[in-house]
Amino acid sequence: MELDYTIWDPTKNITLLVSTPVPRREQPAVAAKLMAERPHVEQVGFLEPATLPGAVLRLQMMGGEFCGNASMSAAVYAAQRDGLTAPDVPLEVSGYSGLLRCRLDRRSDGLWGTVNMPLPERIASAALPDVGDVPAVVFDGITHCIVPAGAVTREAAEAAVRPLCAALEADACGILLYDEPADAFAPLVYVRSTGTAVWESGCGSGTAAVGAYLAFRANASKSVSLRQPGGTITASAEWTNGSVSALTITGHVALIEQGCCEV
Repeated sequence: MELDYTIWDPTKNITLLVSTPVPRREQPAVAAKLMAERPHVEQVGFLEPATLPGAVLRLQMMGGEFCGNASMSAAVYAAQRDGLTAPDVPLEVSGYSGLLRCRLDRRSDGLWGTVNMPLPERIASAALPDVGDVPAVVFDGITHCIVPAGAVTREAAEAAVRPLCAALEADACGILLYDEPADAFAPLVYVRSTGTAVWESGCGSGTAAVGAYLAFRANASKSVSLRQPGGTITASAEWTNGSVSALTITGHVALIEQGCCEV
């Protein structure tokens, strides 16, 4: 199978987008092969025709999850492909109900995207071996567990993430090693359908999860810029009547490669 693809750098969360149609049932295996051949790629999304009125395309992530960084990348792809001039790019995205609008902003240091994130279904807790209960922010398709940095080693997190995902009955699971005083975290993300566990350079949904948790804990709206290995992503969470009512992330995005390959 010959595939056209682009590779994007949204805050170093290197994302490969396949623009050639691939049957949905084959996407996890194709994604796993593409990632195995390109160790710098952290995730894969597939661009499909939109079925939702108003959307310019559909982004289907490799595990059916939602990804804010990949959504920003898809928005820039669509804007360049279609010559869009309006700042808002409407997308249809796996793991998100309704139209997802991504606002593109060209600054002196490049292109930045702001994307509306799915609201958490709930903020609960999860049991992590040798750590105890930790906050768990549950989105449709992915659950992020926020673990104090230093409470668990990277090796222990890698050993725990698969059974944790199974226990949470989630399609994907993140363990976020969060250093609150430094406003920083390191994200480990496991996707069940592909069997991949990756220490990501930047995680949009993880950033949103931390922002939502901080608003939940403070019982107030919160905005926080979170440093990750690849750079900084900003989360803004609005808190209304005891719940998160709006959630956005903002980050830098750039095209780094375009090509064609055989799988």
